[in-house]
Amino acid sequence: MSEQPVLEMKQVTVAGASANVTALTDVSVVLMPGGLLVLEPERHVDTVSFYDVASGLISPDDGVVCFCGEDWQRMGLFSQSAARGRVGRIFEVEGWVSNLSMFENIALSQRHHTMRSDRKLRKAIGALLERIGLRDCLADRPHVLSRGELRRAQWVRAFLGEAALLLLNAPLLDVRPEDQPVLIDLVREARARGAAVVWKSCDAAPWSGREGFEDAVHGTLSVGRLQMSNPC
Repeated sequence: MSEQPVLEMKQVTVAGASANVTALTDVSVVLMPGGLLVLEPERHVDTVSFYDVASGLISPDDGVVCFCGEDWQRMGLFSQSAARGRVGRIFEVEGWVSNLSMFENIALSQRHHTMRSDRKLRKAIGALLERIGLRDCLADRPHVLSRGELRRAQWVRAFLGEAALLLLNAPLLDVRPEDQPVLIDLVREARARGAAVVWKSCDAAPWSGREGFEDAVHGTLSVGRLQMSNPC
């Protein structure tokens, strides 16, 4: 694996909190290839802001955010777009486009950020659906699927591009216990190939020592400040 951090935040501050964006204050994180940060936020919007900053969607008022050694703010627009094609994300509040099919929704990011053909995308999506035991729902609109199915479809979307950075916000919300082990396996395999993972949990305790989480770094995000329980 590379010795270069996948994600590095250096004393990052984001001011101007709102209903959807919380302030971040002097946040520093180094996440190496294969690293796992379990993040316990005070509110879900805390991780929304953290994830938006990590993926270059929000510019910090102070500090630097680097993805795979490159400062998001110094990248050109095309470089930023290509880089975001290497970031997989699960949202706590799903952002499905209601008038698009599930295939169009799942493939949207890869279509925008990469040159992969629809044929290759359908093949890759189909393989992931089969892997996680989710029925072929690609022709359906989002409203047809259950909440648990939509959550697992988000996993397919996030893991479709072999991302270098995975930002997982409440990834097991509404997922039945019997459907969870294969999803944990996806995280383990992604880390083994060098992906870095941020896993948001409302309670970090259940993950302490769990298989696949033994070497995780734990952090608490409260009032915009990140407190680490063990060093990054």
